Amino acid sequence: MNILLANMPINFNKRENLEPPLGISYIGAVLRDEGHSIFLKDYEIENFSEGEIDRFIEDKAIDIVGISFRTASYRSAKIFTQSLNRSKYKIKVIAGGHHATAFSKETLQDLALDVIVRGEGEYTAIQLVNALAGGKSLEAIKGITYNDKGKIIYNQDSPQIIELDKLPFPARDMLPYDSYTLATIITSRGCPFSCIYCDKGISTKKVQFRSEKNIIAEIESITKQFKKHRLYIVDDHFFLKKDRTHAILDRIISMNIDIKWVCQARADGVDEAILVKAKKSGCEQIMFGLETGDEMELRNIKKQSTLAQAERAIALTKKAGIKARTNFMLGFPFSTHESTKNTIKFAKKIESDIVRFFAVTPLPNTELWDSIYGRDADISAVNWGNFDFYNPNFETKELTREDISLYVLAGYWHVLKKKFVLETTVFLLPGLAKLVCKVIKTGRLRGNISLYFPAAINLIRDTLPPILKKGPISSLKLLRSAMRLEKKIR
Repeated sequence: MNILLANMPINFNKRENLEPPLGISYIGAVLRDEGHSIFLKDYEIENFSEGEIDRFIEDKAIDIVGISFRTASYRSAKIFTQSLNRSKYKIKVIAGGHHATAFSKETLQDLALDVIVRGEGEYTAIQLVNALAGGKSLEAIKGITYNDKGKIIYNQDSPQIIELDKLPFPARDMLPYDSYTLATIITSRGCPFSCIYCDKGISTKKVQFRSEKNIIAEIESITKQFKKHRLYIVDDHFFLKKDRTHAILDRIISMNIDIKWVCQARADGVDEAILVKAKKSGCEQIMFGLETGDEMELRNIKKQSTLAQAERAIALTKKAGIKARTNFMLGFPFSTHESTKNTIKFAKKIESDIVRFFAVTPLPNTELWDSIYGRDADISAVNWGNFDFYNPNFETKELTREDISLYVLAGYWHVLKKKFVLETTVFLLPGLAKLVCKVIKTGRLRGNISLYFPAAINLIRDTLPPILKKGPISSLKLLRSAMRLEKKIR
């Protein structure tokens, strides 16, 4: 069969994310191995229009369209499926991903889909597509919810994929890889922790690991075949099993593989020895989801780590010569003015190289979602367009939505203002001179500016968009209110 697999962005035609998607790449690889003709479209970087997709479906004689989306990209998924539903071509439309897994019945109806694949999709997709190709019943296929002549059928869950090494490498050759700044790779699936904001619908608590040999083979494929030497390791916690991580890093070092890489980690999961080795193997940056700098909030989100561990992890990471990025969330249901200020003050205290503040966003299939909306919430009236980690979705006993938005802006200004002033005054001319030399050498401006003006780029990139969304007068009022609030954070 001719199958189009499409990755949905938060917003069409804006190019906000330049990381290649792994979901549709894995599905495309297994279906291609089954003999189907596969096409991939990543609308994070490709432009979308109804006319374009109609022409593509006709030109390629597409039989099935599969879409992958998150809660934050639900709005785009709806626009896309409405376009397909208006099409004159008779095609089957299938969806997968975290959101579709959490609300399969509701999503099936709202988007007028034929089938939803729940959980890990590789082996389920093979069975489903082969059944559709042969005109067979879907009743025996585990892990799907489907529409059978107007009746929604919810089949039992599919088993977790245990032997990850048996999966083919993602079909990177089907994506416009030259358009991406780096390559993505996953070396394990799952996370054993129980943070209240994390969805375990696909990435379960039981972790499955790929072998070091399999991982190294894929890295070599990325560097040699696709000429990408920057990797984003998207595991929930790359340092979870340290002996395994040491073995992977040892191979990269001994084989002299030319890569630079970034990953995610927990504050309690790193130590000096592994950080030194990570740096030697090419690690450029580690992203720590600290989420809060308040002890009460830390207990309530069930992070199972301490602020002392967080502070130590950032210090050790920077000592090893690796950039430390920290992510914080403001506005939990139990947050107060005091706890929110504590988080911002802690973010300043630890002096990470990059800091990000987000509004708490309750994702489906999480304890946080259940505490706010309840397990049996009516989601038909939910505005999924606000689930983007920037727009507050609810108020706390002390904090209004406006308060949370202001704290996000005030947080950036509180942490970065001194560095911002230095970079745009004292270090401006030397920084510009170095930047010009770097651009001449690499032929690229994007990605190089942050090397010499990190605080300025951090501040502008993360605060300007919400400010510019408002009119001139409203923007000035918002900025003034945020700066007034920042002065109270002492």
